[in-house]
Amino acid sequence: MPVHRGKDSKGPYYQWGDSGKRYHYKSGDKSSRERAKDQAQGQGRAARAHGYKG
Repeated sequence: MPVHRGKDSKGPYYQWGDSGKRYHYKSGDKSSRERAKDQAQGQGRAARAHGYKG
């Protein structure tokens, strides 16, 4: 499952898959955005390491 961007009532976020945790970041803050994306990608790596095959 890919990492995708979205926006909800709390602001912009990155999320791995459809039901993964949403990693929010501050709009306009490049380092905050990159950190959120890295965290979402890390969630994907962890899921695969624990047997996720999707």
